[in-house]
Amino acid sequence: MARLAKLAALIAALALVGCARTEAVSLQLPETDEPVIASETSVEPEAASLATTIEPAAEPTLAPTAEPTPTPEPTQAPLDYAAVKPYEVGQIMIIMYHGISKGPESNPYERSQDNFWKDMETLYDMGFRLASLKDWAENKISVEAGYTPVIFTFDDGLSSTFSLEANGQELRPVQGTAVELMDRFSEQHPDFGNTAAFYINGDMEAFKGAGTIADRLQYLVGKGHDIGNHTYSHAKLSALGAEDIQKEIGLIDKLIKDSVPGYKPLGLSYPFGIRPKEELLPIGLDGTYQGEAYSNGFGLREGQSGPPATPNRNGFDPLNVPRVRGSSGEATDLGWFLDYYKTNPEGRYISDGNPETIAVPLEYKDNINMESLGDKKLVVYDESGILAE
Repeated sequence: MARLAKLAALIAALALVGCARTEAVSLQLPETDEPVIASETSVEPEAASLATTIEPAAEPTLAPTAEPTPTPEPTQAPLDYAAVKPYEVGQIMIIMYHGISKGPESNPYERSQDNFWKDMETLYDMGFRLASLKDWAENKISVEAGYTPVIFTFDDGLSSTFSLEANGQELRPVQGTAVELMDRFSEQHPDFGNTAAFYINGDMEAFKGAGTIADRLQYLVGKGHDIGNHTYSHAKLSALGAEDIQKEIGLIDKLIKDSVPGYKPLGLSYPFGIRPKEELLPIGLDGTYQGEAYSNGFGLREGQSGPPATPNRNGFDPLNVPRVRGSSGEATDLGWFLDYYKTNPEGRYISDGNPETIAVPLEYKDNINMESLGDKKLVVYDESGILAE
């Protein structure tokens, strides 16, 4: 009995000490996937007399997420230079059209709807592909390897080349116009391309039809075409002084910029193909009218004034860019050149498919204007297709 009494006294003493403790006793909790909330007063049932604190359960550790395996970029097979024979200082035709007629052509500046369609078919079948005049001007020609770029231009802003008509709440090109024919052809041959440059005057309403001038020009630019300067009154620039030349060009420059905010007109097409007097040639490209500066970059002739134009070729003159008249009747017209290329294909520009390089056969290396290359890489190869050092 005495021993039991001593044990009871000891238990009572321990209880008093436990009530006075300020240190917390940590309890080990069983692992669980459920969140556990710690309590300063929570105790184990069998030790209710002990003040305990439960530590928060550790955050579950997530296995690291594996990075997705990147899809490798498709690699392009090396170009077979001997088979493709790229020649990127060869001839590029810039074709000059004016009106598109429903019936027979009445003059060399007019192309019938049927013949315009045949032009596109022949060009396509012979391996020509439409290129943007803007890309040509910026030395960024991009055409599939083995093909030849060709550029369409249309002078005078005629409604037969482009006009709009209402189609419910929208506007669409009138059937039979050059733009509508190009749309239709590109639907059948998407790889041919669908882009052209249109040169307008100001003394006659450009592309007469539905919509405002701004509607029409914005439609063209929105579809990937370009707009350029053909002077306000289709003036004979050789007969004008510096002030009048700048007025003729400045008025159209302003019309285009006002109609398509943020757009920069692309080049000057000399009316009748006639340039200003020699000493005034520079202001055809750069000048000022009523305090507003214009910069055209290049001037297009009315027809053939030299070999078809290639910007990286020796002898290229931005003030004298030749064009091929879009007709079939005379020497150096489109029909003549197409026949010529059938028997002389070596004169054509042939693309290597890479807009970052200029590729030429070793035998034609001297045709390159090295200063025009900029950041492009020059690739020279021999007749076996082996790259030259």
